[in-house]
Amino acid sequence: MRLKNIITGLVCGLPLMAAAQENPDFHYTQGEKDSLRSVYEKLESIQRKTDKFNVYFNMQAGFDVNANDETTTEFKARQLRLEIRGNLTNNVFYRFRHRLNKATNAQSLDNLAKATDMMYVGYNASDKFSMIFGKQCLAWGGFEFDLNPIDIYEYSDMIEYMDNFMLGANFIFRPAKNHEINLQVTDTRNNRIADEYGAEMLINSGIEPARSPMTYIVNWNGSMLDDKLQTRWSYGVEHEAKKYNTQKIAIGTKLNLPAFKLAVDYMRSDDDMDRSLIATGYTTQYYKKNAVAKDVDYNTFIAKAELPFADKWNFFVKGMYETAGLPKDDNFGKDFRKAYGYFAGIEHRPFKEEDLKLFLVYVGRKYTFADALKQNNSDIFKDHNTNRVSLGMIYRIKPF
Repeated sequence: MRLKNIITGLVCGLPLMAAAQENPDFHYTQGEKDSLRSVYEKLESIQRKTDKFNVYFNMQAGFDVNANDETTTEFKARQLRLEIRGNLTNNVFYRFRHRLNKATNAQSLDNLAKATDMMYVGYNASDKFSMIFGKQCLAWGGFEFDLNPIDIYEYSDMIEYMDNFMLGANFIFRPAKNHEINLQVTDTRNNRIADEYGAEMLINSGIEPARSPMTYIVNWNGSMLDDKLQTRWSYGVEHEAKKYNTQKIAIGTKLNLPAFKLAVDYMRSDDDMDRSLIATGYTTQYYKKNAVAKDVDYNTFIAKAELPFADKWNFFVKGMYETAGLPKDDNFGKDFRKAYGYFAGIEHRPFKEEDLKLFLVYVGRKYTFADALKQNNSDIFKDHNTNRVSLGMIYRIKPF
C-alpha cells in the first residue's frame, strides 16, 4: 500500500515538475508543494532504509578441466558467501559475511564458526577516525589479499594457509586525503592452540600456550597521483605461544592506469613455530615425528597485469613465486620448497548495471624440492605440476 502511494505521488508530481521546467513563471499551489514534499520525504525514507540493509550473494562457480596425472572434469563452486551490510546511522555501520559452503561449528577460542568471515559493528567518530569491533578481516595488506575472494581464481599458498578472519578491534586513522592507517588487535587464532595443533604435537615440540595469544598489525593503505599509484603495506606480530612469535610483512604496490594495471605484492612470514604448517607437513614425513617445525621462513612474490580492451573485456596474466625454508635445519635448509604459479585469463562483463563477470582462465602450478630431499625416495618430495582450465561465472548478486 505504501509503495502504491509513492508511485501515485510520483505520477502526480512529475507533470508538475515538467511544467515548471518548461515555464519559468510557473508557480506551485500550496497543495502541490505539500504533495511534492510528501513524495520527497517518502523517497528519502526508502533511501535510508535501503542504506541500512543491503544483501549480497558472492559466488564463483565454473566448469573445470584438470590436466594432472590424468585428465578430469567437474563443475565446482569455489566461493559462495552471503553478505549483509549497511549504515544504521550517519556514524554507525555494520557488516556480516558468511560462507555457505564451510563448516559452521563454533571454534574453541572465539566461539564463532570459521564459516563466518565478518561480523562487526563500526563507528565513524569523524572524517579522520573510525573504529571497528567484532570479527573482521586481518589488515595484512597486499592487493591479492585485499580483493573480494570471488575475484581470486587460486590463492598463493601463503594466503591459502593463513587464518584471515579474527575477533578483535581495529582503529582507523585518516591523516590525509586518500591515506589510511589501521591499528588492529585481534585474537591470534579462532581455536585454542591445543585444538589447532593437537596436544601430542605441542608436547613433542616443547610448546606451551600463551596467556594472551594476540595479533598486532599496523597497515597503510594509500592512493597517490590521482589514484594512479596505490599502496597496501603492513607489518604485524602474532604471539603464538610462550616464547614463540610470527612476524609478517606485506608490501603491495599497484600502478592503476585506465588502459593498464599492474599490482606487485611481496609477503614474508618468519615463524618461530610453523604457523601455516606447510613446512611441518614435510618435516613430520621426513623425521617420522609428530612435532611442529620451528624457525621457518616463507616468501611470496605475486605480480598481476591487467589489460582492459574493447568495451567490457579484460585480459590478465599473473605470476607467483614462493619459497619455504628451514635455514637452521641441515637436512632441509633455505628454500627447500619452491612453488611457481602462472595464470592467464579473459573476463567479460556483459552488463554495466550488474556485478557479473564471465571468465575463461588457465591456472598452472609447479612445485620443486631441494635435491637432498629427493634422495629420500618419498613421493612427497617429488617435483610435480598441476594444470587447470576453468570456464565460469563470478556474480555479486544484490537482490535488495
